[in-house]
Amino acid sequence: MAEAEVPPEEFVTPGRDRARARVVHDALRQLAAGSAGDVLQEMAREVLAGRTGLREAVQVGAYADALLERFVQARAAWERLPEAEREHHAEQARRHLAGDGEH
Repeated sequence: MAEAEVPPEEFVTPGRDRARARVVHDALRQLAAGSAGDVLQEMAREVLAGRTGLREAVQVGAYADALLERFVQARAAWERLPEAEREHHAEQARRHLAGDGEH
């Protein structure tokens, strides 16, 4: 049986609207499925289960180190993309957030 999850609304903050909270929730679900290794899988499962808050989780040394490593990898991959492809992805993200904001 699957463990209960906190809803996406749990991630709404003064600087993060519902659309962005949904993106955070979706990213955590991907991490919880193991898309970025065991450490981030554990972190995401803890956050989604409500056992720890997102802000607290990213302050845990092992989690912070794993997140930084993934960020560096993602940034390098982004920079290797041609400018036109980066702009295409950025536009898709803007449309996704605008569309999610309408719901």
